[in-house]
Amino acid sequence: MVLTDQVLVDGRARTRAAGHERPPPVVEETSTLDGMFSRAALRKPAAIALQEGPHLLTYGKAEARAVQLATALVRGGVQLGDPVIVHCESHAQALLAQLAVLKAGGVCVPVAPGTDAALVERVARISGARTALCSRSTQPVWAGRAACLVLDAEEAWSKIGALRVDRALPRSEPTGAAYLLVDHGDGPVGGGQLVDHRAWGLALAARVHHVGRVTSTVRTSQLPLGAPSLSAMWWAFRCGGAVRVPPAGGGADTAGAFGSAVAVFGPREYRLVLEAARQAPRPARPRVVVLLGGPCPDDLADLHFEVLPTTRLWAEFAPAGGAVPWATRELPPGHRTGGTGIAVGRPVPRAHVRILGPDGRLVPTGLAGEVCATGPALPFDSIPAPRWGSPVHGGGAPLRSGRLGRWRPDGVLEITGTVGVRGE
Repeated sequence: MVLTDQVLVDGRARTRAAGHERPPPVVEETSTLDGMFSRAALRKPAAIALQEGPHLLTYGKAEARAVQLATALVRGGVQLGDPVIVHCESHAQALLAQLAVLKAGGVCVPVAPGTDAALVERVARISGARTALCSRSTQPVWAGRAACLVLDAEEAWSKIGALRVDRALPRSEPTGAAYLLVDHGDGPVGGGQLVDHRAWGLALAARVHHVGRVTSTVRTSQLPLGAPSLSAMWWAFRCGGAVRVPPAGGGADTAGAFGSAVAVFGPREYRLVLEAARQAPRPARPRVVVLLGGPCPDDLADLHFEVLPTTRLWAEFAPAGGAVPWATRELPPGHRTGGTGIAVGRPVPRAHVRILGPDGRLVPTGLAGEVCATGPALPFDSIPAPRWGSPVHGGGAPLRSGRLGRWRPDGVLEITGTVGVRGE
């Protein structure tokens, strides 16, 4: 049962993110992101998965609605490996959309609200997606580009709810692509990264090991679908916790900026959050703040410990708009890099980070080159393909970060600049 040509999928107009073949898996993994959520929903269906302002969404309700939406996608023609745009104005809509795409065996292509026209064009070109799950406010930018299912339209949910659940769901696989993350033009070639379920699982396991579990709630960006929001969401769900965000259009949320046990932000947004929290007479103090994205400069670490002197600061270096880190480190009070660049830590387990020269050859320790990497803990492919298409010293074709860096004598990776002209 196809809903309508406008609202659901034109099954004849498909493209495949899966057309970029991934190498054989190094190990056998058994977990997927949507499977992880399903297990949490089975254990405690009444537990809160998402608190968005005053609105609550339980694990059980989110799971049930996502299964119905996934059924609609499959009935509408979405096949294994098909890219699907997720461009929603609220975290609740975005969560249901992502779960549904993954259960249907598709690849989530997240687009944050407020994305400019140039980035929308880049996402459309790189992904080739012909299906979009969106809100009324975001649907117009996809008109003529993709068949849209509007998730805040009651008539759409009435039709979705009438469908008999597809018993073949879920169709996701651990080594299948889960996300295509298109950078904001600050990557090495303005492209995207394909991340499978396995890499997400490894990143989450490493964070739990170093930082701990989400025992209650995790605070993140007001806007959904950015890399920090995605990372916070899956960290919470892996632990059976809840994501807490202010309502859309709710302002800076200065009073409740840290009303959670843990928080995940990008460096630029975190600076704004800290500046707002500094004005509060008694800001709440989370146990730990995770910074995901570019390097954390010394002055940002100083501001963190000025405002939150007892809160741990954990930095995860995920270049080019990525959501799974290449290197991590804890920043202690009084931290100084002590070099010409910014130290980002040591490579995460099962990531092989290399410093390469312009010719694609390894650069000696202490000398600068582009930071590149391979490994099952990282995106398995990039679109367009990397500049260096051949294996490097026995590894696969390396991912490019667009960052210049070098190895310090103590084995810590230091970022010293950027490759070419990039935004920050």
